[in-house]
Amino acid sequence: MPGPSFWAVNDGEKVLRDSLNHPAKSRNSAWDGSRVTLFACRNETVAFQLVVEAPGEDVKVKSLSLTFGDQSLSSGVEIFSEHYLHVAKPTPPYDERANLWGWFWCAAAAPKLAPGWIPDALVPLNARAGRGGLPLTIPKGTLQAFWFDASVPRLGVPAGRHEGVVALSTSAGDAKIPVLLEVMDATLPDKNAVKIMVYISDIGRRHGGSSPGLFHDYRCMAHRHRFDAVEYVDFMKMDSYLPYLTGEAYTPARGYTGPGEGIGHAVFGVDFYGAEERMKAGRDAFWKYSDRWMEWFRKNAPSVLPFLYLADEPRADMVPWVKKHAGWVHANPGPGRKLPVFVTTQPKPALEGAVDIWATVADQVKTGAIKSRRQKGQRWWFYNGMRPMSGAVPLDANAVDFRVQPWICRMFGVELWFYWEGTHWQHNHSGPRANKDQDVWEDPVTFSGGPDLEINGDGTLFYPGQDVKFPDQDRGIAGPISSIRMKNLRRGQQDVAYMELASRAGRRKEAQAIAKKLIPRAFDLAGADEQVSWPLDGSAWDEARRAIARLFSEDPPR
Repeated sequence: MPGPSFWAVNDGEKVLRDSLNHPAKSRNSAWDGSRVTLFACRNETVAFQLVVEAPGEDVKVKSLSLTFGDQSLSSGVEIFSEHYLHVAKPTPPYDERANLWGWFWCAAAAPKLAPGWIPDALVPLNARAGRGGLPLTIPKGTLQAFWFDASVPRLGVPAGRHEGVVALSTSAGDAKIPVLLEVMDATLPDKNAVKIMVYISDIGRRHGGSSPGLFHDYRCMAHRHRFDAVEYVDFMKMDSYLPYLTGEAYTPARGYTGPGEGIGHAVFGVDFYGAEERMKAGRDAFWKYSDRWMEWFRKNAPSVLPFLYLADEPRADMVPWVKKHAGWVHANPGPGRKLPVFVTTQPKPALEGAVDIWATVADQVKTGAIKSRRQKGQRWWFYNGMRPMSGAVPLDANAVDFRVQPWICRMFGVELWFYWEGTHWQHNHSGPRANKDQDVWEDPVTFSGGPDLEINGDGTLFYPGQDVKFPDQDRGIAGPISSIRMKNLRRGQQDVAYMELASRAGRRKEAQAIAKKLIPRAFDLAGADEQVSWPLDGSAWDEARRAIARLFSEDPPR
């Protein structure tokens, strides 16, 4: 038996199911043709993908493992099979000349992955057989990628070279693939330099019921990937939610280990996704309501930034409404006057003095005005994504698009990135699929504004491990399932942590220069008729990370 056909690649690629001649196959930043090579700090998770091919006949993968000589490294290994979605039609671009009104990229910057079978959801190997778990059959003429996470604990692992081995058993034979992990004598900080919040909602519909344990699992997965899962929380439930704000929920005593142990959420949205209904009770009732919130935060979570989500993308005819009700907040004679007003809109003269936190899409971020807004006591955040001004969020964007977001926030002083939804498994109230439950395992279109505005995978950063709406798709996993997009968001946050370590070592300017070379233009510095300014392959990003590591490490990766 000749043995299985395989190769490896870094975490910055989406390898389509029929890409048997992928350009990174022979060599990339994680693969020299025979061995996987990785480098990491302590308190960091690094990842790679093992691609198993079935060029001439079906291949059954029977078992797969990664072990290191150091048991604490072996304990930090997680392996997933990659789930592929057939994207028949690319997410449309914004192109006014062609009368196209897509939200996520200008025509010149549109990615090239679709149409095709694109991977995203990462299914644990203990899932149901036939639904991502082992054994798993690879059809003839295709490939199957497996995702490996290797987490280095903050304590107990000596710096230096650590040898490991991937053991692969298939119907075409077995293989042992060497892995080299270089651990630097440095530790990534637990606190994230860039704040990221991803909204989650209605997860119980797919899991067959909501429970504190289910929400805990989702919040912990987010925290482990260095972002906050945020949601609407009723005031009466705030005492039970408090441990997520103080960090108590993210401790070994509550079953959590990993980055950010003991660190709580940085921000909290009051009346998430708009307070229109709240305001109908009148000004005095709202004053009492906001006073109660601010008193609660003063007493229980003074380090958290609460904000009132007053309006979401208000139309021009809503501007007077926003100004009026923001005025209620600021005129409050009680503590509620300190509750910041958050609106997803760009700064405009009609709302001056009304909005405390502006959140705009990437093409509306004015880099030269961020500092001046801060000097006025305001904040300027950005949400979602728009190529070439930022990375984009749909399924058919490149893997590194989510990695871009923390980098450009760090480079231009944007405090927070907001992704509008991470569990968008039911279409919202607009469009031809309004309120329809979505089979996110089979149909990539998660947002539809009509036949010319169908968006692939927007809002599906998480996938449901159970699925009572589509029981045949149930993976048998009680909690959430992650995605390649989520892993690249974590990678971007860890890259930013490298820049923080370089700054602490007195090498901030050099780190900024590396970032500038990697991403020459973003936000308003990128033109709508340009392609993205950053590389699309993961190897170039790893080289930038390696260069920054050399700024702070006495034993930089080779």
